[in-house]
Amino acid sequence: MISNTKVLGAAGVASALTRAARSLAQAVADYQIWITANGETEKMQLPVNPEKLEVSIGTKNESVQIAGLGEILILQNRPAVQIKFSSFFPAADFPGIKISGQNPLTLIKTLESWKNGTQPVHLIITQAGINLYCAISNLDYNQIGGDVGTINYSITLKEYREIAVRQVEVNTTTETATVQTEEPRVDNTVTPKTYTVKSGDCLWNIAKELYGNGADYTKIYEANKDVIGGNPNLIYPGQTFTIPE
Repeated sequence: MISNTKVLGAAGVASALTRAARSLAQAVADYQIWITANGETEKMQLPVNPEKLEVSIGTKNESVQIAGLGEILILQNRPAVQIKFSSFFPAADFPGIKISGQNPLTLIKTLESWKNGTQPVHLIITQAGINLYCAISNLDYNQIGGDVGTINYSITLKEYREIAVRQVEVNTTTETATVQTEEPRVDNTVTPKTYTVKSGDCLWNIAKELYGNGADYTKIYEANKDVIGGNPNLIYPGQTFTIPE
C-alpha cells in the first residue's frame, strides 16, 4: 500500500510552524474586549488584552438516592457564568496596544463606578463568542513602583439575567393551561440625575453641592447648554438640569 502522506523536511516543518504561529498571533491580535454601560452610551475597549480568560460555568444539578432505583440526577437551571481576567492600563503607548491615548486612572474609575452602579454592564469578547450582561462582582487594582501611572487590575464579572415572569393562560373549555414563556430583555439604561434650580443658585454652588468641587460646574454646563444658553452665569429658578456622573 502506498501512503499519500506528505513527509515534510526540516525546512517544511519550520515553515509550517511559522505559519501556524503567525495565524495564532493574528487571532490573538484581532480579538477585542468591550465593556459598555447605560444602554451602550458608555463604552470602553480594553487597551491591553489579558493573557488568560477564566470562564466558569457551574451546575446546580443534585444527585439523590431513591430506594430501589439507585442514584437519580435532578437537573436544575444552571448558575450564572463567571468570567475573570487580569490585565493593565498602560501609562504609555507601546506596539501592539489595542487603543491608545487613554488615561489609566479614568479607565479604572469608570470600572469602579460601573461596579458600584445599579445596572449591569455589557461584556463583549470578539473571537471568543462571549456576549453577556454582567455585574462586576470584584475589582482589584494597584500600581507598582518603576512603572508610574500604569494600573494593574483583576476583574471578575458574573452573568446577569432578568427575572422571567411566566403567565399562565387557562382554557376553560378544554380545561388546559398553557405557560407563556418569554425571554426577558435586559435594559441597563441608567436614569440620569436631575437638579431643579432654586433662587440664589449658581452653577458653581450647584457643582460644589453635588460634586464637592465648584470647578466642576463646566460638566453641568456642557450637559445643559441647550437649557442654559450661551452664558453659564445666567440660570433661573425652576430650570431643571441633567447632572452627569
